[in-house]
Amino acid sequence: MTLEEYLDMTSEKWSLTGKKQYTVRAGMVSAELSFHNELENADYTVRDDGETVVLKGTAGEMWTSPLSKVVRTYTKPDGSRLSEADFAVKDSFIDIVTVSAPDSNFAMFVPKEITVTVKTACGDILHANLPGVPHGKGDRLVCNAGKDGRPDLSDIWVVNGKIFSDTYFDEE
Repeated sequence: MTLEEYLDMTSEKWSLTGKKQYTVRAGMVSAELSFHNELENADYTVRDDGETVVLKGTAGEMWTSPLSKVVRTYTKPDGSRLSEADFAVKDSFIDIVTVSAPDSNFAMFVPKEITVTVKTACGDILHANLPGVPHGKGDRLVCNAGKDGRPDLSDIWVVNGKIFSDTYFDEE
């Protein structure tokens, strides 16, 4: 079902949460690279376009993100800022760290029996609880906290239920 359909039918509520600090690996490629993300049951193909970063997550999953977003939302392991120059060497993955930010996001539980499709602000199509993917009790829809302190629904993404507690603060 669509995000709108799920929001209309569910009794689940958005809960304030925040991102924990954890390390992922990131790099840019010099040649076309295709890979499968088991936690999203999605296939990606990335090319040397000077804009797309490949990220490797805590469970070995891989996905892509625009370089501008990566340098804005991650740091170097020592806490210093990332820059585009940090990704100049192609096919070399570096450690990058999320910025721990309590109360920076909202999350909503989606029971594993329900599949919800969302489109991110980057245009990616993500699915909560796709069949054939491990989810634990269910995935989470996540978004930033808006300036008004409410969920900013202009950019929603999916965090797999098996890794949510490793990457975000518990909602309770």
